[in-house]
Amino acid sequence: MDEKEFMMASAESWGEKEINADVIEMNKWRPFYLMLKKEMKRLLGDDFIKERNRLIRDDPVSYMKFLIDDAKIKAFVIDEGFGSKEMEIPAPYKRLFRIESIINSSLFSLPFDKAIEFFEETLRNKVREGYVGFKSIIAYRTGLNITCNELKALEDFLSRDEDWYGEKKKGFRDYLLCKTMEIAKELDVPLQVHTGAGDRDIKLELSRPAYLTNVVRRYEGKIVFVHSGYPYHRETAWMSYIFPSVYLDLSQVCPFAPLGALNALEEIMEVAPFNKIMYGSDGFNIPEIAWISAKIFPRYLDMVLNKMVSLGIIEEEEEIRQMILSRNASRLYKLD
Repeated sequence: MDEKEFMMASAESWGEKEINADVIEMNKWRPFYLMLKKEMKRLLGDDFIKERNRLIRDDPVSYMKFLIDDAKIKAFVIDEGFGSKEMEIPAPYKRLFRIESIINSSLFSLPFDKAIEFFEETLRNKVREGYVGFKSIIAYRTGLNITCNELKALEDFLSRDEDWYGEKKKGFRDYLLCKTMEIAKELDVPLQVHTGAGDRDIKLELSRPAYLTNVVRRYEGKIVFVHSGYPYHRETAWMSYIFPSVYLDLSQVCPFAPLGALNALEEIMEVAPFNKIMYGSDGFNIPEIAWISAKIFPRYLDMVLNKMVSLGIIEEEEEIRQMILSRNASRLYKLD
């Protein structure tokens, strides 16, 4: 892998072969990539690509462990997405089941009642297999303006309207998310929902956390607004303040928006209960994304906590620090 390939492996934009535009120059000047490049040089030397290639060629799992140890990562909670594990992960980890992995043409080929039955039983089986929760990316499909209505679900189930990902079936997808919330509550596991910014396929205009207000208003389970809804993270923070069910993590904004992660963390900590805020990294293609996130987030957290101490808002920061870095996630996902 050369540096251009490494740079693009850390990008969420279109690739060179996917669009007739200059994606190289824009990704070269991302604040995130400049930070990643600087930290990689600090770790591996000026010719970090050559050293990285050597370490991976010698033993890719050992290289991953080297990064995990350097960043002091204790464990992972992994959304499997639509892929499969390519190599062993040299650290403890728990899995989340992404519900969209079974919302597809095979499910749509069943009668409506059978589709619901299959969906519900699959979710229950996944928890029996050891999955610690569920994940939804409905913000990438039909958006977060959810309606829990069985008649609308049936009507849209029969529709054949399509979008880039396949058949839309908005009412049906909404209904399945509501069913997921019911099952998550029943089984006492959390549900992660993608909120806010994402990669090139996100429906950004429909990803605001506030769309979920009525869905979570009296919900008695636990729902995690992944990525804290950035750049709408203040909506998430306030919702976590008033609704017992709402938790949040700062994945994606940390590390992809370095200054944004610091600013978002401070704005979230203005009001969100500390027992509901969790560190998160996001990660795809290359392990350095999780590594760099775990390196920079504690620095940002210390900066915000020190400011709160100096302003007389809190007295002791270490307990709060440990809660946000690991304890809240350990409790929510039952990692211990």
